[in-house]
Amino acid sequence: MYKPAPPRPKKTNIIRSRNGCQSCRSRRTKCDERKPICGTCARLEKICEYARSAFKFQIATVDDPKPSPKQLASATTSNVSSEETRSIQETSAIPTEDQTLAVRAAEDVTSIGSHSIIQSLQMTDRDVFYTTYWEGSCLPALHPIFHFATSLAADHPILNDALLALSSCNIGRLHAERRTPSAGTMCSMSPSLIHQTRSHLYYSSAIQKLATMQSQDYQRNSVTILAVLVLFAHLEQAMGNFQGFYTHVRGMMNLLEWHEDVKDAATKSLLASWMQIRYVVWWARAYFSSLEVCQHLPSIPLPASLLDVPQTLHERRVKVLSIMCESHRLNFSAALQQFRKYRSDDVSDSDFDECYAYCTTLLYQEAAKLDAWVLQLPPSEQPIYELNDTDSTTIRFQSHDAALNYAYYVVARAMQCTGVLRLLCDRESALPGRECNEEEYWVQTLVRIAQWSDMQTSITKNSYTIGFSGLLLAGILRCQSLSVGLEIQVWLQTLINLQPTEEGAFPIYQTFNVVKIINQQRALGRDVFAVTQPVDDGGGTPKLTGYNSQSITSLLFHGKDHNLDCLFQHCISLDV
Repeated sequence: MYKPAPPRPKKTNIIRSRNGCQSCRSRRTKCDERKPICGTCARLEKICEYARSAFKFQIATVDDPKPSPKQLASATTSNVSSEETRSIQETSAIPTEDQTLAVRAAEDVTSIGSHSIIQSLQMTDRDVFYTTYWEGSCLPALHPIFHFATSLAADHPILNDALLALSSCNIGRLHAERRTPSAGTMCSMSPSLIHQTRSHLYYSSAIQKLATMQSQDYQRNSVTILAVLVLFAHLEQAMGNFQGFYTHVRGMMNLLEWHEDVKDAATKSLLASWMQIRYVVWWARAYFSSLEVCQHLPSIPLPASLLDVPQTLHERRVKVLSIMCESHRLNFSAALQQFRKYRSDDVSDSDFDECYAYCTTLLYQEAAKLDAWVLQLPPSEQPIYELNDTDSTTIRFQSHDAALNYAYYVVARAMQCTGVLRLLCDRESALPGRECNEEEYWVQTLVRIAQWSDMQTSITKNSYTIGFSGLLLAGILRCQSLSVGLEIQVWLQTLINLQPTEEGAFPIYQTFNVVKIINQQRALGRDVFAVTQPVDDGGGTPKLTGYNSQSITSLLFHGKDHNLDCLFQHCISLDV
């Protein structure tokens, strides 16, 4: 057996100081580090000065691995959230950590010889954090054109501010904070206050720069300004600010020569991204508004430059979104016309028949566009059908984006079916026979696509497009099968268990409660075909401290009671 080794004797009993004053360090004597003057300098009547700590710079190469989303989330609580208690002070006269860093950097400029290092000091740690998050989490959810826009941000401060505003807004909404529990399920969760505050600061800075620009600046940097306005629109959509969004829409219309064909590839790509977000806002306005607003929602046609054969996945997305939204508008307009007739004597049978004939004609035209769209799908974006062990068919895709695009196609097909319209038109019909079977097939297909898709991916990548939760709500209103409705309810409940906020900028809890009521009504023999507000609220208020832009306590459910063989409109309270 070996005995423990004896402890090594110390070579010297001298305790060295690493932070001593310059005088003691030069004489290599121990300093007691008293301030403002140490004991040795006081005894020898020497000038006592302490050395300042020097900056250390780390050179990052392209081979450095990028932080994962989980690492970014942990950085939120360690590096960034540690300043949460000072978030209100950042707009006051008290110097912040960033300002102190800038002052120290300015003092040491004469001792730094590299111009590139001096330039690196102009970007604060906070900017680096949000830029890293932008590249890792925001860009995958946006049009690829923003990879190009990111490369321009270093030379255009207004574009950089817009990028950081959207980045901080995104992380603030995805990483919710728990409030003190109160009445209502959603009241216990709110977006991160510190990230929301910083988003507003970056946004205000970009708006100020935009306001000071001259006409020659717009002409010289037209692509950059266009990218900024598109980012503004994305930000207002994420916040549910309809008024702010339409302000930027008018700005875009003024900047673009709308009626002429756009030839520039970058401008065309930005236009596609902008049109996508316009359809997202249109969809959000369709749910939930009054019956009159729903029936008179405007059509949003694609600009001429996007009417050609789409060449990329995102061009195909914006084209199928346009077909889906227009098919939805026509279908629901005809259905709600029948309920307007139910509410008012001013609408006659001839008015409904005329509306029905007009809408079905236009729906056939949209169906022809959809036929052309699906024929243009490359093999990498087409569904893959597989027979599983239970003899049922599974639908999968090679990517999440391909699955979402095909889900838009499926919803458009369901909206182009006229079985529900015939059912509403025929007052003598009892339980629906084969009239709505086609709608049910397409809604079942939509459910299969949603069940295949990863929910966590849907939460992060559907931030700037219409997500599955909004599509499933539209689907359940065009399907009379209780079993399919219950599958939709289970899917939404599973999503709520993962992250109780929003998916595709759509309020999950609100959607879940509406779906639950529809299934309850269906179990009683009542089909629901539309959901509207009793009184329209204009889309509500911006989602500054919550995830619902609208404070909805009750909704009007429009449908057909098969027990009494008549249409009905019931105002039902939501358990939210």
